[in-house]
Formats: sequence, C-alpha cells, structure tokens
Amino acid sequence: MLSFKTLTQSPIPSRIKLKNDFFKGSKSYGLIVLFSLIYSCSNEPDYYTDSDGLTYYNDLKEISAEVTVNPTGIAPLTANIDVSMNLEHSISISIKGKNNDDITHDFETTGFRHKIPVLGLYSNHQNKVTISAKDRSGIIIGRKNLTIITDSIPVTHQLPKIEIIASELSERYTFVEHHKFFTKAIPLIFDRHGEVRWYLKFEENTGEFPFYIYSSDKIVVGNNAAPVYYHYNWLGEITKEVSLIEDDMTAHHSITPHPDGGDIVLIDNEADIGSLIYHLDDNGGIIKSWNLNEILLDYLPEEQEMMIPGSDWFHSNYAVYDESDNSIIVSGRSSIGVIKLDYNTGVIKWILGDHDKQWYQYAGLRAVALQPTVGTELPLGQHSPIKLPNGNILLMDNGWDGYERVGSEDGLTNGGRQYSRLVEYSVDPENLEVTQVFEFGKSYGTQLYSQYVGNTGYDTELGSIWGIFGAVINPTTRENPTIEGHILELDQSGGVLFHAKVLSESGTDFNYRTEKINFYK
Repeated sequence: MLSFKTLTQSPIPSRIKLKNDFFKGSKSYGLIVLFSLIYSCSNEPDYYTDSDGLTYYNDLKEISAEVTVNPTGIAPLTANIDVSMNLEHSISISIKGKNNDDITHDFETTGFRHKIPVLGLYSNHQNKVTISAKDRSGIIIGRKNLTIITDSIPVTHQLPKIEIIASELSERYTFVEHHKFFTKAIPLIFDRHGEVRWYLKFEENTGEFPFYIYSSDKIVVGNNAAPVYYHYNWLGEITKEVSLIEDDMTAHHSITPHPDGGDIVLIDNEADIGSLIYHLDDNGGIIKSWNLNEILLDYLPEEQEMMIPGSDWFHSNYAVYDESDNSIIVSGRSSIGVIKLDYNTGVIKWILGDHDKQWYQYAGLRAVALQPTVGTELPLGQHSPIKLPNGNILLMDNGWDGYERVGSEDGLTNGGRQYSRLVEYSVDPENLEVTQVFEFGKSYGTQLYSQYVGNTGYDTELGSIWGIFGAVINPTTRENPTIEGHILELDQSGGVLFHAKVLSESGTDFNYRTEKINFYK
C-alpha cells in the first residue's frame, strides 16, 4: 500500500488530467478527480520490479557522482565515489566481476550526500560499477552506471603470482601478507580465480619491517623501527595511530583485539627481545603487561641456561586473549612452545610444547606441562594458536626445532621434522592433558614443509578451517631456492575446499598470514 507521502508525490496519470474550465463551477468534480486518482494509483503504481527482484520508480532522479581512483595513493585497486542528490537516500553498489562474481553491498546510512568506498577493482581494466540510490522503503529512486579505469600493476610493486589449485567456494576472497624480506611487506587480496583485487603499496627500504593482521575491516600494522603502530582501512587511510610509552619499544608479529577494548600487542625493547606482552588502550596506555623473562624465573632454578640475556631466546610470534578463563595464550617459537598465562596474576596455567626441548628438563616448567594422550604429537616451532568455537586450540605446527637453543652447535638444531601441520588440540586443564583431534599436512612431507611463518583461521558458518604454509621451498628449485606459500581451506573431514599457491621469484620472500574475507563484510 502506498503511503500518503508517496501518493501525493506521484504524478497524475495523463488520462485523468482534466481541464479546469470543464469542471469550473461544478461542486462534484473534486470528488470525481479524487476517486479517479485513488483508483488509478492503486492499480497502476509508479514503480516496478525487475527480474532480479529490484524495485524502481518509473521516474528515476539524477545522481551526481564524482570518482577518485586510489584516493590515498597506496591502494591502487580502490576508489572513492562522492555521491549526492536532492532527495534523502541510501546507496547500494555493485562492482561487475569477470566471472559472474559481482561484488554488491547496501550501505545503511541515509542522507543527501555520501562518500562510498569502491573495493575489489581489477587492475588494467574498465571496471563497471553501478550505484543505486534508495528511499527508506528500499525502492530505487536513482541509478548511475560508471566506468572506473585502473592502471596496470607496475613491475616495481613486486606482487607475487597466484596459482589456484582447487576452488570449491564462491564469493570468497583471500587475504595474504606477503613479505619482501627486510625491505617491505605487501598485504594483498585475490579472488578464487587468482586475480589480485586489492593491495597496499608500501615504499621499499623505509627501515621498517611491519607485520599485518587482518581483522574485520582493518589492517593493523606494527613497526619494528619506531614506537608506534597503525590501524588502516581498506582504502589505505590511517584510522588510528597508537604511540607506545617508551622510545625504545616496537610492536612486532602480533596485534590482536581485546573484547573489552584496546589491543594485545607483542612488544620488544632493548633489554627484553621477544618476551613482552602488553594490553594497550587506544592511546597506547598500558592496561596490563607481562614479561616472560620475569615470569619464567619463578619456575626455574637459580642456575639455568635456557634464558639467554639480551637474546631472542623465546621469540614470541602470537598472543591472544581467551575470555573463557580470563587468560593470555602466547606462542614462543624457539625455546618452549605455547604458554597460557592468567591475565591478572601472570601465573602459568599450562605449557603446550615438545618435551624433547631444553625447557622440559626443569622441574618447575615440567610441572605445568600438558601431557600428550596416546597418538598425540606435540607442536614444534609453532605459530598462531587460536581458540575454536568448540574450545579447542588450532595452530600451525611448523615442525622446526627453532634456534638459539642451548646444547646445540651454533644455537641451531637438526632442522626438525621435515613436515608441517595444521593441528587441532583438545586441552584438559584440570588433568594437564592434551589430545590431538585433527591434523593436516604431515602426509605431504616436504611439499608443505614451512620451517617458519604461518597462521590459522576458521569459518563458523561453513565449519571450515584454513591455514598458510607460508615458506615452502619449491622442490624444483632447491639449488637456487624459491619460496611458495600454500593456502588451504578444509572441511570438517579434512577435504580440500580451496588451495592456492603464492609464488615468488626469490628465496627470501615469504607469506606470513592469510584470512578469508568477503568485501564490505
């Protein structure tokens, strides 16, 4: 049923436009016109619905749209559209895909003017973009078709090539954090056909070695060369800058959100390398902090050789808050494994790590070590332990012994197991037991062996998990090594839903993290 407002704004159909002089002086003509209007509008509305289920007014209004490609200068496959019209409206956008995979989104904000981000453009392409203006009832009152032309990706940007091995999922995009070792990092997003649809272009040789973490609608960028880290949006705009308290502090490897606000950040300073965890507020103020150099001393004898002053003996690479029991889960790649700390006290709740390593010889640490049940293989040189919805721990088990380990020649070991795994563990904290409930990768051996880097994730709707084996040596180039990143998403039975290779031309490139995303969501 049309509202009164809509009714009064609707044009009078031509067949009932009557000449004033014909009815002049008649007392009844007004009623005739009124009933004619009601009848006409109820039977011939001034809008229609197309085959896609979209409803349009017959008389579409003019939309003004000004397009700016790459508005920040560092996100070449994005654009901003400044949209305005003289009626209050909300905006919907559609970016035409090459493979019947259009990107669409409805923006909820209403007004007379909007700045609309355009994401997921193709490089060197005449991108077809449609914007629709809707009234509060969702009927389209204006529409405009745009062509957004993008440049080719320069060779100097050094993006890796993407090879799709398997792709069973539609409308899914893959984020990967690609690194040019010690020069620059390139966060990028590609589609299920291997086409790059977004990346950020950071300058080379800036003295920074940032690490990127995708979270909801932002990229968090650490900086190991300055006491600051940043939140970016997809357009490449800095939405938040967090300054650290001390000048010698730097953020590295892991910045994850705390549910009550602020971030859980791994911090280095000149005295404590790879062993500091901070809960910081949005201004960089310290809410809580933990120093593993100090915490672990409570579990060790006075004479111990594991903690080497001034060295990266622990090498923390991930930390996350666990709200189920108010704790911090932190991964140390080199000397121990995964440690769970009480948030308030810093007391160790348990340690998940290989018992053949140096730490297990000390009685204090051994007393809080998780004991494996039959068939359980403990992690070695792991990354990214996260909590699954079922309460279990999922991590990337790199299978490498680590480095700077006391008792080994030059601080190195034999190289580990020569295979890497995605592993799900069930932890029994009361009995200090751990059970392996799922693994993937062991049977592939060196084909998926990544000595370092990697992360994991999950999709609650699909029940899938994913991970990246981020630094696999290409078996055909071992004399002159090149690095591959293997991104896999698996169903609940371990079946491969998605498999992509991130190819590099150098043996120093690597791929740290991956996430599965949908643009605008």
